[in-house]
Amino acid sequence: MQNISEFERTKPVQAYAALDSAIAKYRQIVNEHTYQGKQLLMESSDAQRASLAQQIVSDLEGIKRVFLTGN
Repeated sequence: MQNISEFERTKPVQAYAALDSAIAKYRQIVNEHTYQGKQLLMESSDAQRASLAQQIVSDLEGIKRVFLTGN
């Protein structure tokens, strides 16, 4: 196992950027369907899309936390 400074020096920059990009993409979908933190009224399919996007954001943020620990 590498020590943390070794990981920081060699961590995949492109993978980190891809994670951030995906988080931003799905967070934008969530933001399109919310106003001041509240979900806007919408059709069922839009509500499902927003809910799925929120789950994806949550999952990706969890992956990013693991990525940053180097595990």
